[in-house]
Amino acid sequence: MTKLRVAVIGAGHLGRIHTRLLKTQTEVDLVAVADPSPAAQQQIIDEFGVKVVSDYRKLIEQIDAAVIATPTRMHFKIANELLHAKIHTLIEKPLTDSVTDAHDLARTAEDNHCVVQVGHVEQFNPAIQSALELVGQPKFIQASRMSGYTFRSTDIGVVHDLMIHDIDLINSMFAGELVETRATGVSMFGHNEDIANARLQFSCGGVANLTASRCSFQAQRNFQIFGTDGFANADLATNKVTFVKVPTWIQNKKYDLLDTTPEQQAFIRENLFSKILPMSEIEVPQTNAILAEQQDWLNAIRTSQTTRVSIQQGAQAVEIADAVIKSIDAHNWSANASETHSSETMPHVPPTLLPFPLNGQDEEHRKAA
Repeated sequence: MTKLRVAVIGAGHLGRIHTRLLKTQTEVDLVAVADPSPAAQQQIIDEFGVKVVSDYRKLIEQIDAAVIATPTRMHFKIANELLHAKIHTLIEKPLTDSVTDAHDLARTAEDNHCVVQVGHVEQFNPAIQSALELVGQPKFIQASRMSGYTFRSTDIGVVHDLMIHDIDLINSMFAGELVETRATGVSMFGHNEDIANARLQFSCGGVANLTASRCSFQAQRNFQIFGTDGFANADLATNKVTFVKVPTWIQNKKYDLLDTTPEQQAFIRENLFSKILPMSEIEVPQTNAILAEQQDWLNAIRTSQTTRVSIQQGAQAVEIADAVIKSIDAHNWSANASETHSSETMPHVPPTLLPFPLNGQDEEHRKAA
């Protein structure tokens, strides 16, 4: 079997992960990694012994497929060039930061018969799959995705950075269109939102409450699904799933709490999650979701099938994220924080530790130091 010639574009955190995993794929010829940074190039050479180039365009005639793991603002330009050259792509999430660009890429991929996978890797998370198999039809979803400030993906806000994982998941679970969006958010650093909460309702009646923060003191990745057959909490950090089964006699409302005796009430209190609503912990198989994502993409290229996360799905996630961001921008806070706390000043940070001025205060800090 002829090996598929693949390149990785972008040698940051995710680019290095993709590089390491592609080297394990026996049907892949990893041609090169492209990144303009000499330091990033050297790291790739030291870690993986892979050829590096500074300009991905030098590789277009040498490859059949490419992983795009660059900052989001570069996705459209690079993907557009590759797709017009009929090169299959795996584009890290989000597909783009623009709804127009996302749909343009989807049309270009279709016109050029390219296989595209969008890197919404949580669809390959076995904890999510296990939870979905248990709950029946999802009705309400509550998700929390928190992290500290990592200084990655600062060209986009937390909605495109973190929340879009859960946006993609709920879009894959709920039928129909998004019909209502209510969201709030705040920016801590720069101009993009760093904390966001959104309540989304779909035409099927499904509702989701999503919270994302990249300024949290505690990391958290919880995805809770309330369905027709029960409730499941998927801890995506530990891949543990807790499931509470709702028996059919409760689903069919064949009970009346007003008729219970004190003894029955005591029994329910003592046995609520053992005999009434039996709770269990589900063993989840340990797999590498990014590896599974790559394998799904490579298999789709070989068989001309659709990837699990198609470019159309990626564009829909961008569209929903855009609705969330617009709702955040339209939200009217009752007080202006800058007026309320106008006497507060930024704490002193030794300027020699920073490679850039702090909003024009750098000279002041140097004098103070």
